Amino acid sequence: MRYKLRGALLKDDLVERIETLSGQNLSACYQCGRCSAGCPVVAEMDMLPSEVIRRLQIGQVEEVLATKTIWICASCLQCASRCPKGVEFS
Repeated sequence: MRYKLRGALLKDDLVERIETLSGQNLSACYQCGRCSAGCPVVAEMDMLPSEVIRRLQIGQVEEVLATKTIWICASCLQCASRCPKGVEFS
C-alpha cells in the first residue's frame, strides 16, 4: 500500500501529545516487527502493534483510534522487552 506523505501529516498534534504523555519516541521505531512477533494477544488484534506505531508515525491517528488493537493490549510489556529501540507499545 502506498501513502502520500506531506510534512503536516508527519507530526500531528495528537501524535506529539501521545509521545509526551507516554514518554515514548515513536520515531525511534524502525519496524523490525519484534513487538508483533512476541505479542501473546496478537491473534485477537485487527492491526499489528508495529502497524499501529507506523500509522502514528505517518499521522494516521484516526485509523489507529478506530482499531480494537489499542484496547486489546494486555500491557504485559513483552513488546518492550523485545524492542531493540526500547519503544513500549503498551
